[in-house]
Amino acid sequence: MKEVFKKLLNDLEANVEIEGSFIVTRDGLLIYTTMDDVHAETFAAMSATLLSSAEVAMDEINGGVPKKIVVEGKNKKIVAMGAGANALLAVITTADVEKIYKILEKSARKLEEILSEKR
Repeated sequence: MKEVFKKLLNDLEANVEIEGSFIVTRDGLLIYTTMDDVHAETFAAMSATLLSSAEVAMDEINGGVPKKIVVEGKNKKIVAMGAGANALLAVITTADVEKIYKILEKSARKLEEILSEKR
C-alpha cells in the first residue's frame, strides 16, 4: 500500500508547485508523507485538528462541509482537504491555492477511492 500512496503523492507533486504532501487519518495519524525535513507526526496531527475544527465551525453556522482549509504564512501555505470519511490530504506550497485546487481535489478523490478499496 505504501507504494500506492507514494505514487499518488509523487504524481500530485509533479503536476503542481508543492513542496511536500501528507496523507493523514481524520484522527491525526500520519499514513504517508513525502516530507522528511519536518516533524511529520506533529504536522499530521495539527492538519487533522485544523480540518476538524473548520468542520465544526462551519456546522455551527450551517455552512456545509469545508472544501479546503488554507493557512497562509509569510512564505508558504498549508492546504488541507478531506479525502473521504477517514482521511485527509495536506500539502505545503508556495503556489496560488486557486491554481492548484483542482489537482488537489482530484488527488483527494483518488485517495478516497484507494482507501475505500482497501476496506
